[in-house]
Amino acid sequence: MHVRNNILCTSQMSGVELAGLILGCLPILIQGIEKYNEGLDPVKSFLRWEKELPALIRKLRNQHVHYAQTIRILLEPITSEFELAEMLSGSVAMWKDKSMDLKLQEKLQDSYHAYQSTITDIERITKRIASKLDLDRASELSRNDLEALIVANPKKDNDRFEFRKRVKFGMSKKSIKALLEELDDCNKELERFTEKSEKIESVRKSVKPSFANGLQRIQKYATGLHDTLSVCFSCACKASHTTSLQLEQRSTLFASGRKAKTTTKTSFNVSFSSIPEDAQQVWNWQAAEIVVEDEDEYEDLLEPQPGQKPRMTKSVSFGDKPPPPYSPDDPEIAKPPLMEEVRDLCASIQGLYKTAPCIGFSFDTKSKLRGAYPVQKVSTEPTATGFVSLEELLNKPPMVNGRPAKLSKKERYSLALTLASSTLQLNATPWLPSSQWGTKDIVFHRTGNGPRLLDIDRPYISPTDAVKALTNCTGPKTRGFKNKNTVLLALAVALLELYFGISAEKHCELEQADGNPTSNPWTLCAMAYEWADEEQENLSAAFSTAVNHCLKCFSDPSASLSDPDFLQAAVECIVLPLQDELYQFLGKSGP
Repeated sequence: MHVRNNILCTSQMSGVELAGLILGCLPILIQGIEKYNEGLDPVKSFLRWEKELPALIRKLRNQHVHYAQTIRILLEPITSEFELAEMLSGSVAMWKDKSMDLKLQEKLQDSYHAYQSTITDIERITKRIASKLDLDRASELSRNDLEALIVANPKKDNDRFEFRKRVKFGMSKKSIKALLEELDDCNKELERFTEKSEKIESVRKSVKPSFANGLQRIQKYATGLHDTLSVCFSCACKASHTTSLQLEQRSTLFASGRKAKTTTKTSFNVSFSSIPEDAQQVWNWQAAEIVVEDEDEYEDLLEPQPGQKPRMTKSVSFGDKPPPPYSPDDPEIAKPPLMEEVRDLCASIQGLYKTAPCIGFSFDTKSKLRGAYPVQKVSTEPTATGFVSLEELLNKPPMVNGRPAKLSKKERYSLALTLASSTLQLNATPWLPSSQWGTKDIVFHRTGNGPRLLDIDRPYISPTDAVKALTNCTGPKTRGFKNKNTVLLALAVALLELYFGISAEKHCELEQADGNPTSNPWTLCAMAYEWADEEQENLSAAFSTAVNHCLKCFSDPSASLSDPDFLQAAVECIVLPLQDELYQFLGKSGP
């Protein structure tokens, strides 16, 4: 029964953890056999081993060096310098880290299972040799014999092991020779996997799309647009204007292969709201699409010179109609006015209010807003009752026909991808609060129809912080906790909330936890770690990978989303798994 339990537990170990156990155990075996050889008198040594034992010890030591070098090459690209040093020095926790095994799987890809099979063979060989050495084992550990051996024989300050009793070794020459030959074959296989994975990875890197470049471009546009809108809302009316930015997945940002080469115009969908203070104010809400123009297309948007026809450009926007200029032969929409700079956004909205469901603007390379023109796209006008936050929707969904209209799994998966993508798009921009944000800041327009009376397909970032900037409201600065990756901590919590369909506050109530989990980031982090750990077996692979990566990044002071490599890794470990899982759930192959 004891042996069966060991086998069962060994099978549950990751390939990285097994590799660490072997790496830690081989030096103990080598020194143990050396101790045994030193204790033999010359006659017994000659009669039993015919002076071959030192040569066998040397071969075992060479196999250990070969194995250690291969493992180091495997781990080098997926670990930091500190992590690698900790692992090679014998840090048990680092070898047991599940995220490390996920990184190794990503590196080896199709050859991971073959690698794991080879590691299991090496473990079996190591166990066989260890079983013939009379060394101490930790009696409290039954999960793995190698782990019990390592715990019972710690390395001393002189980098040597001290055995408390005389070492005995009871293996025949024929058996150990066969095991060393098998170990040599396994090491060569492991080396081949490593060499091929290095070649595959170099090819993959040369063709892999750079997601960081596209995200940083979006961040630049979003910041410039926010600054421009703050100036354009400088009207003389006394109304209170707010701007909400719609959160979007932008799947083309994360496409690969042929789809990655498809050029699409960048656009931002916003909603403008106004609370009038006098009868002269005629509008209260307006949807808008703001198209970002490229440098080489900017001249096409200005008034053509006499005798010059406007050059039509091939482009794609997120609306149903391409951005201006429109062809005069288009029967569905009239040619818009010339693209003049918008100096009074309120007046521009009033000029087209109620004439189209959406108003279009152009945002040029000089950070000027130009337009406006009608855009024929589907837009649901909200009711006067305003917004409902995602937190409210999770805690107390609206009642429809006497039953709570909870978010469906499809909606929760889709919102999770939208939040993950938007967090990386809007990080370090004025649209996303640099301080702690959460599901309370993700809002939906109330509508007069639909199963939930909410526009679930169009989540917005709460206008609260944007209002302060857009109306130039500033207050005294307060000192608080600073962390470059607080946005990722908030994302981790939001993903857990969406996956399980309850808010963090509700989860804490059910767990009877003390205090407010959002009182400070470290309290929130501890709550998220505990929640993710407790539900690890219930979380899907994509959500588990995304949440764990967010939490790990928050705890790493050297990590920063402003670094292109780190941002690239965030896309690969957060957005892409969620995107793949959503498409799999929908039965789609891609965007």
